[in-house]
Amino acid sequence: MESVLFILKKLISRLLFPVGLTLSLGIAGVILWLARPQRRIGPTLVIAAGILLWALSTPWLASSLISPLERMAGLYAQPQELARKGVTHIVVLGGNQRSSKLTPADQCGGDTTLRVLEGVRLWKALPNARLILAGGSFVDEKPAAKAMAALAGQLGVPRQAMQLEAASWDTSDQARLISADLGNAPFALVTSACHLPRSMLLFQAYGSKPIPAPCDFSTFGGTGDELFNFVPQAKGLAISERAVYEYLGLIFFKLKSLLGLEENPDAPPKPSGPGLKKG
Repeated sequence: MESVLFILKKLISRLLFPVGLTLSLGIAGVILWLARPQRRIGPTLVIAAGILLWALSTPWLASSLISPLERMAGLYAQPQELARKGVTHIVVLGGNQRSSKLTPADQCGGDTTLRVLEGVRLWKALPNARLILAGGSFVDEKPAAKAMAALAGQLGVPRQAMQLEAASWDTSDQARLISADLGNAPFALVTSACHLPRSMLLFQAYGSKPIPAPCDFSTFGGTGDELFNFVPQAKGLAISERAVYEYLGLIFFKLKSLLGLEENPDAPPKPSGPGLKKG
């Protein structure tokens, strides 16, 4: 049952992504246009879908959507400040995962690779800290955490300095499993800047004390092609999708809180594998 709900949540969210939303509007418009050609609602929906897709594909609107999330995340974490706060664990959240036939960096995908790189940067300045790599898999047999560990190993982190969390399906799972292991100890939470505000809320809901360590910025320092900010681009559409995904996640979190369905620290683990494994 939990698997069905998880798949349903993912399907619904993707229908609300820019491509899914505009395509649904366009199809609905065409159907209404053919069914009632004398009414204006059909062509209006088709035109609205086209304008919306164009707007969401422009770097200007995409940056406007994602920059508030990245501002909430703050700037890069400084190892000296983490040491001063007593940080002994660096938690890196996994994202995309690709075929195990690829190299570890390619297996991790763009966002996860950048997160691992940032985690390793912080670990090298705090060599006595443990690097917790979090990421299970719902479909692939190989959890993301194993690819992340292989990449970190290639970058010089010894296996005994790592812990793997390979049972999670999503960020909420990661927060629950890792919070149960770390308790009240402060730790650096490494993830993409746009993903960090929601991740912080989830970890805090389980009673833990994360310190933000953002990376993988989309807007910090500029995009480099401001001259074409109003020209539709695939990059702009991808950034808009990331922003929409995070806003939907924040809305879902707030709705659960309003309905009294807060995260449950005592919830049993999902049957996808064990919790944290030491190196």
